[in-house]
Amino acid sequence: MQKRKMLALLLITIVMTLGVVAVSADSATTTIRIEGMHCGNCAASIKKKLMATEGVQDVEVSFEKKEAVIKFDDQKLTVAKLREIINSTGFKAVDEKSTK
Repeated sequence: MQKRKMLALLLITIVMTLGVVAVSADSATTTIRIEGMHCGNCAASIKKKLMATEGVQDVEVSFEKKEAVIKFDDQKLTVAKLREIINSTGFKAVDEKSTK
């Protein structure tokens, strides 16, 4: 009986560890410059639209810097798609710098 409990605990630990590795393996970050923002509300509307997108993990949009820093699942999204989403808000995504 004790061996079964230990085996079950070991299997649960392995499954949880593999799940954490899988979640972190597909993450990328990109910085996209954005033209047309005039205030903090502009930045907030872009952030809201991006955060509603499946695969986006975190977003920081800076009106002052005129850019968005986006952490996303690169198995679900591309930088081109993120630029498209920004452009759909009425602002213009002009360039990006991506890192894995």
